[in-house]
Amino acid sequence: MKASTRKRTLQSGLFKSYLLLAMAVLFVFSIFFYQYTSNILIDRETENMTSQLSYLQVQTDQSVKTLDDLSINIGYSNLIMSNLEEYFSENQPDLSQTKRLADLFVAINGTQVQADQINIYSFSGQTVGFGATSVSGYFDLRQQDWYMPTLELAGHKYISEPYITDSLSKNTRAQVYYISLYRTYYNRYGRQVGIIETMMRCNTAFKPLISLKNSDKNAPATYVFDQNNTLIYPYAEDDREKLSNPEQYLAVVESEAGHGTVRNSENKAQEVVAYERSRYTGWTYVSVIPEHVILTPVRRLMMLLGLIILSLLAIAAALSYTMAVRLSRPIKHLREIIHETELDTLGAKVKQPLEDGFEEVEELNQSFADMSDKLKLSMDQLLLAKNQEIKARVVALQSQINPHFYYNSLSSIIILAENQQCEEVVKLSRNLNAIMRYISRGSSTVVTIQEEISYLEKYLYCMKIRYQSSLSYELNISEDMAEEKIPKLIVQPLVENALKYGTDCYPPWKIEVNGRIINSPSGERGWLIEVTDHGPGFSEEVLQQFEQRKHEIDETEGLPDIDIDGMGLANVYARWMLHAGEEAYFYCDNLPDGGARVRIGRLTSDMEKML
Repeated sequence: MKASTRKRTLQSGLFKSYLLLAMAVLFVFSIFFYQYTSNILIDRETENMTSQLSYLQVQTDQSVKTLDDLSINIGYSNLIMSNLEEYFSENQPDLSQTKRLADLFVAINGTQVQADQINIYSFSGQTVGFGATSVSGYFDLRQQDWYMPTLELAGHKYISEPYITDSLSKNTRAQVYYISLYRTYYNRYGRQVGIIETMMRCNTAFKPLISLKNSDKNAPATYVFDQNNTLIYPYAEDDREKLSNPEQYLAVVESEAGHGTVRNSENKAQEVVAYERSRYTGWTYVSVIPEHVILTPVRRLMMLLGLIILSLLAIAAALSYTMAVRLSRPIKHLREIIHETELDTLGAKVKQPLEDGFEEVEELNQSFADMSDKLKLSMDQLLLAKNQEIKARVVALQSQINPHFYYNSLSSIIILAENQQCEEVVKLSRNLNAIMRYISRGSSTVVTIQEEISYLEKYLYCMKIRYQSSLSYELNISEDMAEEKIPKLIVQPLVENALKYGTDCYPPWKIEVNGRIINSPSGERGWLIEVTDHGPGFSEEVLQQFEQRKHEIDETEGLPDIDIDGMGLANVYARWMLHAGEEAYFYCDNLPDGGARVRIGRLTSDMEKML
């Protein structure tokens, strides 16, 4: 004997549900709170990093601009250029020339000492320099890596990478890093004759970055890359050896947001990255801070929140048990009422309030009683609509049997027989026989488009025999839509309508039936059939009458009565709306160049916008 499975009681189910709901709400709230607070902290830190980078970039650019302005002033100083020309023209300049040139450089460098060293190189190899040390003699420019880039810039600035030079560091054991700004200068005839070099110590050029690092140990790490994405800060070789692939942060620089996140390739930690790009120097300033450092305050807060959540869960457990006991009683009563409800008793029970019920449960009880009444009414309306549907289909099918069509076809057979056209008589009789079988066959009211078009070809052939050369027609239906289901005799009335309005003028007359598949951007599939003629088109009265009938059909509950003498297009519209529902598409209009057009199809709203 099979053992019975014990089911949970409503009370225990409600208690567990309430408790799980409370736990889920608190859990979701905790996750949301953590994520929300984390995003705020990260966004604020990113803003601070971006603002800080902007300040550092401006300050560092100002140091470089000092060197740039100094080299420009030297290059545009006629006094210096004339003395330089005189100085370089002598094979062995005397002491007075050197002193005069030195005084000019000291004067233009200013009392604030804008550059640590100023060097001038002529293309002939002569060199003179003043500042931290005095330089004179000959220098092979072509051996220097900055020579060709400076020459190609033709008077614009070229900034070197940080480097160490012994020529300015003889009196100290510590390695001193410099950056240099190079620019070509011109003689009075506008020809490049040499290069100006202004030098500055890196600890002066990058002083704002160094000060930030020394003043705040928890400040984000800052890196500076030149226009070739070469790391130039930190500039000291010892500091660079401690870094773990700083070039990985350049991936964020490719984005336009100005910030992003990178997973560190060495320790796999998520890091927040912000960057600023200087238009003046072309340098990229990158600020990096581990995400866990930013989120330290929120993690501490989550520990406190965890204790609060445990307390709230204990309270929620007690409340959920109490609510489960109180709620289970009226629900049991309501369950008994529902079990007693049957199809025959719909709408028959009198609304009675529940005992000891909550307001919401009482509303549920009253709603169930209302639902019972409405369900009874809906069933009655459904039966009525079904009867109207059957009536509409039968009337619509019968309305297609136009006696004049058969009279005209029989008359055509008689004429062909009298003219001894036996083959045409046989073919016309077979087509007419197939048409009558198709119309009278009542086994199914739904056919494929292929079956409907096959019937339509036979119908148009009969009309062609009648009108001879005055009538021509084309059927262009995509093979992909051959198996689509449609109501029987839904396209033929449209062609009959085209013949009615399209032949109300002097021949020749032409009827076109085109069908194609339409795919929406979301991947949904639909189809459309267009029936057009080249006659005078619909009159305004006919179009208005059709729109009025469409409105009546749309506004009527169920289906309106469809009479045989009613408007043919309206009959087709009503049948098509019944079959296709919300995807039904039906539209009539006149073509710009003359003629009428009727469209029928199964389309979504997105597909209709594509027409």
